[in-house]
Amino acid sequence: MTTEERVSLPLGFDIPDGWVAVEPASAGADGAVFVAVHVAADGEFTPNITLSVGQRPDQARITEIADEAVERLGRSTAALEVVLRKEISTPAAPGVTQVLRIRTGEGQELVQTQVQLTVPGASPAERLVLQIACTATPEAARDLGDDFRRFVGSVHVRRDFTAEEGEDS
Repeated sequence: MTTEERVSLPLGFDIPDGWVAVEPASAGADGAVFVAVHVAADGEFTPNITLSVGQRPDQARITEIADEAVERLGRSTAALEVVLRKEISTPAAPGVTQVLRIRTGEGQELVQTQVQLTVPGASPAERLVLQIACTATPEAARDLGDDFRRFVGSVHVRRDFTAEEGEDS
């Protein structure tokens, strides 16, 4: 069981060319605050980028949070392997990138690249964790990796956000 709670956050980001935003619920990503799919995708799996935000008032390290993400995903797949994991960022705002090899129950091979980023709060109890993921077939993952890196690099907390905007959104 996790102590993570879903929250919204005034985030800004750039959607790469060739990707289109869709409603998270329509993409089967109810916990996400943002989902984009690649419009030129051929084949039976549509590559997607998801962005989720969770409040983490506990003291879990970012690697433990990444382990939890792997565990959650593993519950809905036939096989899951962590191919690569790397800690990134600073001690004040730690992050992890990880590449996962997935086999679905239907036997489809997929690759998911995850980035877990910490957004420190005013107190440790107010810290947030962003999970940004790109899921695609192995071939598409190679072709779309630069798009995903550009998306991750563009994610930022908006400074122009007001409380009234948040209520209308």
